[in-house]
Amino acid sequence: MLTITHPEIFPELVSFPGGLWPLRLSEEEATRLIIKCPKEYMLAAKVKREFRFYLVPLTADGSSSYGLVTAFFDDHDEPLTFWSPLFDDQMTIDIRQLLSSDHFKIHFLDEHNRELLGYSAKNDDAPRFRAFAETMNFLPFSFHLARDFLDQMPDWFGRRTTLDDEQSFAIHLQEPLFPEDLYISDVRPEVNSYHGKKTNMHTVLERDDAGHFSELDIVHALHRTFASDQIYLNPIRPDDGKEFVDVLVITASAILLIQAKDSPNTERALQRSIERKKSTVVSHLTKATAQLRGSISYAQQNHSLTFLTNGIVHKIDVGRRDIIGLIVVKELFMNEFSVYTPPVMGIFDDTGIPCFVLDYPELHNYTLHLRTEDAFIGALEQVFKVARERGEFPRLRFGLTPSS
Repeated sequence: MLTITHPEIFPELVSFPGGLWPLRLSEEEATRLIIKCPKEYMLAAKVKREFRFYLVPLTADGSSSYGLVTAFFDDHDEPLTFWSPLFDDQMTIDIRQLLSSDHFKIHFLDEHNRELLGYSAKNDDAPRFRAFAETMNFLPFSFHLARDFLDQMPDWFGRRTTLDDEQSFAIHLQEPLFPEDLYISDVRPEVNSYHGKKTNMHTVLERDDAGHFSELDIVHALHRTFASDQIYLNPIRPDDGKEFVDVLVITASAILLIQAKDSPNTERALQRSIERKKSTVVSHLTKATAQLRGSISYAQQNHSLTFLTNGIVHKIDVGRRDIIGLIVVKELFMNEFSVYTPPVMGIFDDTGIPCFVLDYPELHNYTLHLRTEDAFIGALEQVFKVARERGEFPRLRFGLTPSS
């Protein structure tokens, strides 16, 4: 495993937000590819034994350039994707060199830098890419162009033709570099010192028990923004012995109630139709809003919020703390936010408590870029204001301004 044999790359890996990272090791001539992505993308690659790159033509101010779409085909029409605008820089040089290679090694890591898959890869389309690369032009990087290109790329991909699919570049996964069924346990104190810990933080790629792992991933992500002693996993109400909420965050100014819903990460779940996946999101959202209403009611009815974790009684004075509700689901579809928003906004209409819905990759981005309580809650307040004005939750984009 690369992260074991070359621990010196770990600090840079931790700061890498995600996507494609061509890596040259000092002792190797060939370039390796690190793909930092959600577990669903990895499973699609493992099951299909391939993924594809699309070169997207882009234009800006009369000049032409290209972007790279990486697509993992859990579904033919709407695969899992991420977008990489290409510029006249070292990253593009490295990617061109990599895709011009007939063979290279790939390492898949999740958002918490856990290396779950690795393969030797065969690139049958390398000769065609090398020929095409000779005709490609790229523009100097700017944040304005990056935002523009990221707007153009999904539109192009949504309108792609059969010919575009045929002209994409298939990367075939061959021999695994290490076993494909790893169980990774993280024993570091800094990720295990939250309230309600039952086992050390751990993960696997294929998950039948989705809820357990989802809650751990949420706690792991929250550690970037909040202190461990502010985070409570599966707090229990003392009056009825039932779970108060999935994850609770209590700071000096806020009480964050988080209700999580996830689906199994298995081959069978991966192969469900898009319509089935969309209906599952709505079903999960319906259940989560009902559960969140109960959590809010309990928090509002008690000036002193009492709950247990691992048999330890906690009593928190609600005082002037703001109560905030958050639902985290596996995935949200961009064209479905008009469906997701009303039930969540309905909680606010009935209780006066602002509530939100994010999918897990979006929560990951929030905690990756918003490293303080004020920044995190300030972003939620911005989102809520826009949602009230427009009747639909917006999605924030991060890393596209110089201050980011």
